[in-house]
Amino acid sequence: MAASTGDLGLTKLQFAPFSSALDVGFWHELTQKKLNEYRLDEAPKDIKGYYYNGDPAGLPARFTLEFSAFDMNAPTPAHCCPAVGTLYNTNTLESFKTADKKLLLEQAANEIWESIKSGAALENPVLLNKFLLLTFA
Repeated sequence: MAASTGDLGLTKLQFAPFSSALDVGFWHELTQKKLNEYRLDEAPKDIKGYYYNGDPAGLPARFTLEFSAFDMNAPTPAHCCPAVGTLYNTNTLESFKTADKKLLLEQAANEIWESIKSGAALENPVLLNKFLLLTFA
């Protein structure tokens, strides 16, 4: 989130997009999981990433997925904030192309909204940092 100054000198909260980076270690680990564990299973998988927003003003927050993304208990690096998400890995290019991306985004948004309404986000603010990743492997 970024702040900007309005006409009255008040600061208002605004959305600031992430700059995402999928580390080569993430792709290697996904390959290993796909070959040895997931095989043809297209069920959604929980994954974990992190972001860093300590860069100079004007630069977007960096969101990273690395080899540890598949370990939900992996520690988050120092000075970074955790984000939890869902991996949707498809087996065919056709299923990747025909995936209902709007529906997937709506489901993620609904999960965030339910966390807010239920108060779970007050107990665990990480629930507000949801993301999804749609891949073909």
